Amino acid sequence: MPKLGCDLPYFREPGEIREFAQAAEDLGYDVINFSEHVASATDSPFPPGFAFEDPWHESMTMAAFLAGVTSRIEISTSMHLLPLRPTVLAAKQAAEADLLSGGRLRLGVSVGWNGREVAALGQDPATRGARFEEQVEVLRLLWTQHEVDYTGKFHELRGVGIHPRPDRTIPLWIGAGSFPNGGVPNEKILRRIARLADGYKMFAPLGLNEDAAVEVVARLRALVTEYGRKPADIGIEARLLTQAVPEHDWPGFVARWAERGATHIGLGNRIAGGSVADQIAAIERVAHIVHG
Repeated sequence: MPKLGCDLPYFREPGEIREFAQAAEDLGYDVINFSEHVASATDSPFPPGFAFEDPWHESMTMAAFLAGVTSRIEISTSMHLLPLRPTVLAAKQAAEADLLSGGRLRLGVSVGWNGREVAALGQDPATRGARFEEQVEVLRLLWTQHEVDYTGKFHELRGVGIHPRPDRTIPLWIGAGSFPNGGVPNEKILRRIARLADGYKMFAPLGLNEDAAVEVVARLRALVTEYGRKPADIGIEARLLTQAVPEHDWPGFVARWAERGATHIGLGNRIAGGSVADQIAAIERVAHIVHG
């Protein structure tokens, strides 16, 4: 049975966030996913349903908060926009969040869609993909080695370490896709995931096209094998958009993805909106129907 996760909705107030997170944990959810943006730009082409004023929380701050108000549920960034950050700082913050949560962090990372945001954080949007690939490599070195020597196109480290290091190599998943392409990653991105990731998290719109999602997973597994890895080495998180999939098919959706080897099912409830009570009622309904 895949692990079942829900999205943290776009709540601004800490009390709302705490109430929802604790309810998800009490309802037996395995994972809570949450997204971020650090900066918005007024002239950026916001995807449908999003606005400049939306209350985005920085993901590592949120991870620390969730660690403090929950005790069991996995804390999953979805997504942590890695190119916005100096890599050593990103490694340190993730290590701290994992340690302070008792090893509950799953770090989902992506390059992000907003080039203006990347530029505002002092990075070149045109090179963020190549830099991202180096960042993934450097993160794992910093989490596992006492000191790191590394020379790349974007990084120069000499005898650098972070302490304390996490007690494990933090699971590092990659998400990809966009609204215009229905959440389907292109070949270049699929190859990046196949080479570098511990898991692949589908972008929510892909949950609207199960046939396309199946094709993406099949292609990804073929590429994983091409790079000398085993398909079982990479986790898969499918997305269940409960507002779009008929209620009577929720158990079938989960069962089909379990047969396909998905390790996680993530609800796309974040965009459904509503109050804390509305959102808790929605995830309670899903848990009741899916788990019986």
